[in-house]
Amino acid sequence: MNFIKQIERLKRIHRLISSGKTGAPSVFAKKLSLSRSQLYNELEIIKELDAPVKYCKKRESFYYETPFELILIFSLKIIKDDESREIFGGSHFRPSLLDGSMISLL
Repeated sequence: MNFIKQIERLKRIHRLISSGKTGAPSVFAKKLSLSRSQLYNELEIIKELDAPVKYCKKRESFYYETPFELILIFSLKIIKDDESREIFGGSHFRPSLLDGSMISLL
């Protein structure tokens, strides 16, 4: 469930930035139980979502240069045993539904 943890971490980062309560990078990283370099990796992800993240040395806090709303939505589906047989990964040969010959799925 690493994906869910990352989504939750991004949401927490956004809340802290929005409230102006991040502190200096080392303090911010500590609040999130991350190293400083991991924090910057997470901030890069948010910036890739067009977030105008900046840092103010005077206030010692990250902030959004312009108003920004981060909405992250995800959904999960439990795959039942009979559905899992229809999933193929990697290189696998499977009969073609059209002519009965073998095709390679890459």
